[in-house]
Amino acid sequence: MIRKAVVAGQFYPAQAHELRSDVEGYIEGARIPADVAGAVCRGLIVPHAGYVYSGPVAGGGYACLASLDKSVHTTVVILAPSHHVWFKGAALPEADMFQTPLGDINVSDAAKLLTKGSSVFTSGEAHAMEHAVEVQLPFLQVSLKDFDIIPLVLGEVDTESLAQELLALNLPHMLVVASSDLSHYDPYDMAVEHDHTTIGHILEGEGGKLGGDDACGFMPIRTILAMAHVCGWKSRLVDYRNSGDTAGDKSAVVGYASIGFWEDRNGHE
Repeated sequence: MIRKAVVAGQFYPAQAHELRSDVEGYIEGARIPADVAGAVCRGLIVPHAGYVYSGPVAGGGYACLASLDKSVHTTVVILAPSHHVWFKGAALPEADMFQTPLGDINVSDAAKLLTKGSSVFTSGEAHAMEHAVEVQLPFLQVSLKDFDIIPLVLGEVDTESLAQELLALNLPHMLVVASSDLSHYDPYDMAVEHDHTTIGHILEGEGGKLGGDDACGFMPIRTILAMAHVCGWKSRLVDYRNSGDTAGDKSAVVGYASIGFWEDRNGHE
């Protein structure tokens, strides 16, 4: 079963050549912190708005994948909030393939192992209209050569337990992408202050201090922070802007950050 693209032509271009050009431009225009430029990136927090709003910030996150070995197969765990359906747990799709204008992406066979966990189940409804997974896919298609995905839409879930379930898969080359915007519809100056407080909590690993007013994807963020704590990944802010910076209207803005998680310079986790 294929999960077809539902926000192509709305959140991002529906034409493949235009989409690829836009995504390549966002990535090429990014600046990676110099002290992590050669380190191995293991995870990202990136926004999921329409590309005209958050594409430049997302590009900063995906630019961090330049250090990955593109010759090996990577499984990308995508953690996204649910914008349309309320539920408890973490939802895998019924589909075994996701489609974008750039091609099809396989859902990893390893996803089936998660359904044995107490919090993970399968729901086509949770994924049917969810853009927070879909908008990450073209960035992955441009950034990686050989990959599949484990797309999880999160409801109310024990993020510590979910992190343990994901790490227990023991995948040799795993990348974790937490999909989240930050504050919503505050005036510009208020949003900047709010978002920098939120970013501070993230960089300090304080996921428990985050809620829905801080980030719509606070559950995905808590999950990647729990994984980072276990694995010893180090986090850095790559880019922060809001829709007032990218689209111009500063009366009510949405905040966007890209944050990377890296192994140390010796490759130890």
